[in-house]
Amino acid sequence: MIILNKKINVKKLIILSFFLTSIHQQAQIFKRTSINAAYRYTGRNVIQGGLEYRLPKSFSNFIVGASVLYTSINDKAKFIPEFNFYASNLGLLGVSVNPYSIEPRFGFSFLNTIMINTGYAIPIHNEKYFKGITFGVQLNFPLTKNSEFYHNYSVIK
Repeated sequence: MIILNKKINVKKLIILSFFLTSIHQQAQIFKRTSINAAYRYTGRNVIQGGLEYRLPKSFSNFIVGASVLYTSINDKAKFIPEFNFYASNLGLLGVSVNPYSIEPRFGFSFLNTIMINTGYAIPIHNEKYFKGITFGVQLNFPLTKNSEFYHNYSVIK
């Protein structure tokens, strides 16, 4: 019984120390994260919502994200997970992957606030829900007031 309690206490200490050391890191993660809302046409109308994260410092032109796609398939609501990766400056070049397709994309980013993109959905599943030329418009909303998600450009006064 005593040995079991020591194992539990050690686990609690490890979890607590991990939590306390990650508080600063979590604050940095929130500064580089945004919530997104998008409309996409990928052979069908799709509404998308999720999170985008701008990588730190030397990789700051790269954005990774996870989202959920909502569409109607055979008159039934379908929620589909998706992962995306972008190289972003003023232009976008990236790829998104979901259980039904892989979609290479390119487009434009306006200070990472509005992203307009097009691409081609390549089906990877027997049910070809997503296929052909795609188009999307995405809005990004920061999680913090002093967000580092957006591009920082200096304005000449």
